[in-house]
Amino acid sequence: MSSIKVLDGNHSAAEAMRQINPDVVAAYPITPTSYIMEAFSMMVNNGVVETEFVTVESEHAAMSACIGACAAGGRVITATASQGLAFMHEALFNASGMRLPIVLINGNRALGAPLSIHCDHSDCMAERDTGFLQIHAKDAQEMYDLLLQSFLIAEHEEVRTPIMICMDAFQVTHTHQKVIIEDDESVQKFIGKPILKNPLLDIENPVSYGGATRPDFYHEARRSQLEGILKAFTVIPEIGKNFHEAFGRDYSSFGEEYQIEDAEYVIVVLGSTFGTVKKSVDFLREKGEKVGALRLRTFRPFPGAYIREKLAGKKGVAVMDRTSPIGAEGGPLFTEVRSAMYELENHPRIFPFVYGLGSRETNPLHIQDIFEVLISGVSEKREIFPEESFWVNLRG
Repeated sequence: MSSIKVLDGNHSAAEAMRQINPDVVAAYPITPTSYIMEAFSMMVNNGVVETEFVTVESEHAAMSACIGACAAGGRVITATASQGLAFMHEALFNASGMRLPIVLINGNRALGAPLSIHCDHSDCMAERDTGFLQIHAKDAQEMYDLLLQSFLIAEHEEVRTPIMICMDAFQVTHTHQKVIIEDDESVQKFIGKPILKNPLLDIENPVSYGGATRPDFYHEARRSQLEGILKAFTVIPEIGKNFHEAFGRDYSSFGEEYQIEDAEYVIVVLGSTFGTVKKSVDFLREKGEKVGALRLRTFRPFPGAYIREKLAGKKGVAVMDRTSPIGAEGGPLFTEVRSAMYELENHPRIFPFVYGLGSRETNPLHIQDIFEVLISGVSEKREIFPEESFWVNLRG
């Protein structure tokens, strides 16, 4: 029987890890996800789980330990953020290239310099093309739920790809809320046993990992890796539907829509800011404005067909990037959305916005300003170029 606990994102992640009972956890704690490893290490110490808890000397070593343990046939998890994720960069390509279903928890935190322990999406966006699936939780409940689904997605026979579950630093990692924790027996039934494929420790069927290749095969190896990512388009909603049937919370979609059915103007966003956007939508709806919001949960693979379905026929779209598009024509989320919408014959005007870097405040008034710029920009046909992204709540 499920129970309700008051947990932040870190401790909801630790609860999910307890129920998953992974074979190996490699830990090099970093703010804001340190408490995940602190809480889980206590479970290991007290014999609550059977996990081998490996303390390593760096984040690069943490991912490297995960690679070895996963190749051997184990279920493995690690957690990091910011510079820690950046330090893993080289090893991330190895994990995905060897098609190892590793689970990585990332607490979205700004990259320095200047040093910041606060939230933006510069860390995960810098790693968006490393071959990891990337899914964003909006709150502690989603963090728990997505972790329970993570291995079923990553280990799927047709996917076999590592997965990154992201949550916003402090807004999710440290904010407490009521979280439904399912009973251990139901979770174990849902998760099932690991799906092994070519484990190193199967000495009757020897295999090798990480070998070198020549130009005549590297090209095909990369294409094979892409096949796993593309299969996730089917597997992610399939697992989400199964989770809904088991526990009542629906993850069969790549995102979450709010008041977009009749909306003429829509904001697209990732992560915890969706709640703030919804408040502004409610306020403007009361004033007669036809506005709505769309939150993407899945960023890799990028669900272009889903975007086109939800945004077709709109007059204007504002895309909120929580990372700085230094030298680019808009941030990563903006460029992906604009690219997806290009195939539509009459696509809406799409405007780029940069917000919340290093946890700069973004409140409902700022969201209302975004809608005002969006509506006036469309109606007045203003000439606004992508490199001129609007910076929300920027001083003087």
